[in-house]
Amino acid sequence: MAYKHYEGGLFDPGKGPSTPQATPARERFELTPKDREILEALTRRVRVFSIEQLARAWWPDSKRPTARAQARVRALNVGGFVQIQKGAAHPEIQLTAPLTSWTPNDTRPDFGALAYRLQSRWTEHPVMLTCVSATAKAARVFSGHGGRFPREVERTHDLHLTAVYLLYRRQKPEVLGGWQHEDDIRRARGRNVERLPDVILDRALGRLAIEFGGSYGKQKLIAFHEYCEAQSLPYEVW
Repeated sequence: MAYKHYEGGLFDPGKGPSTPQATPARERFELTPKDREILEALTRRVRVFSIEQLARAWWPDSKRPTARAQARVRALNVGGFVQIQKGAAHPEIQLTAPLTSWTPNDTRPDFGALAYRLQSRWTEHPVMLTCVSATAKAARVFSGHGGRFPREVERTHDLHLTAVYLLYRRQKPEVLGGWQHEDDIRRARGRNVERLPDVILDRALGRLAIEFGGSYGKQKLIAFHEYCEAQSLPYEVW
């Protein structure tokens, strides 16, 4: 079945809109503290969550975490705050630490070896995932980004950047207030700004660039390093 994408969610041409009672439901909708945390993350920290990511981050102690996440996402969809998309992505790889970290006092990393490590970790076939993004309404309410799904070529990258965010959320929650996503930096500076890292983290110790390296080649890694080096900006590549 082919689906069309609308801000309210998925539209099945054979069944009509997924939320036919959307207007009165939205008028009654009240956000819970957990809803607000999820929406703040979707509009200020990341572009997308998979259902599985939501389940393990916000319902880890539930007997049915995936079902709980699905139910709450449906409610947020009816409320007009999230949009839902099924799409193909590489299965989430396990991320426990950056593959390299650099500060202005360090020697240059071995970019050839780093590129090999980045490119050799993609070993599985794509799978279909249910992905959740913020709507334009959520972006307005939380003063962030939203209103579009990740492009197909971005989906695997964006889901893995979300995995990095969730690792920080679990291990260093005190720094998340300084987590600035590329989309919000670009919006604040104007869209025609220079290349930006995925995230700039403002910390008490100073700024840190965070980049999910995907399957970057050597030259792309060198370009990223030179950007950070010119600004004396420490970085992590995951």
